[in-house]
Amino acid sequence: MKTIAIASLILAFSVPVAKAAPCTYDMSPLPVTKGVVSRVAPSGVLLRDGTTVILPEELMSGIRVGHTLAVRGLLSRQGHTVRALALDGVPPVCPAAEAEARGPFPGSAGYDQIRNGVSEKSE
Repeated sequence: MKTIAIASLILAFSVPVAKAAPCTYDMSPLPVTKGVVSRVAPSGVLLRDGTTVILPEELMSGIRVGHTLAVRGLLSRQGHTVRALALDGVPPVCPAAEAEARGPFPGSAGYDQIRNGVSEKSE
């Protein structure tokens, strides 16, 4: 039993963790969305009030079900989806610069692109 616990601990610390960093841009004009996390998905979280929050993977590492989450980001016109650009705080926390340079990820502006009137997923 001890061997399994030690192996699990070693594995947990050996998995690469995405980096977050101080924000390059001023996030203060963006609205803050707060809520309690009810479900975690690969591209973000669902809050108890039904709001979907799309997050870059760099901001997902510390998020757990039942925790209160406050993000700064863009609201959809219907108001039920938020594209989070930063975790709210003093100072706000954003994805590291390497992540921004990496290219499109689910929830990023470049992920879905319109070409010849047809929506296409970026590779």
